[in-house]
Amino acid sequence: MEHAAGWVLGLIATLAALVIAAIVAIEHFARSALGGIGIVGDAQSGLLIVLFLLLAVAALRLFGRLFIVLVLVFLVLWLFNVAVPHRLLLWDPTQGIPA
Repeated sequence: MEHAAGWVLGLIATLAALVIAAIVAIEHFARSALGGIGIVGDAQSGLLIVLFLLLAVAALRLFGRLFIVLVLVFLVLWLFNVAVPHRLLLWDPTQGIPA
């Protein structure tokens, strides 16, 4: 159960890292394109902030449901891990093997 929860948590982190990497790559391209056409300084920063907000909203719309499902699966696995005992002892090992 802990392995499954760790796997789901790793999947969430990997998906988030991929989304962030895509946003960074697009913003890097936009920064060089804006610099190439002569838009620099505060105007460039303002346009890049607007672009970031648009990309963040687009990423949430594309992957938001997947993130929600993965987080819910992780929480259910965590709840089962907390609620269910790790070992079910049907007899007390200090008392010997029951007859």
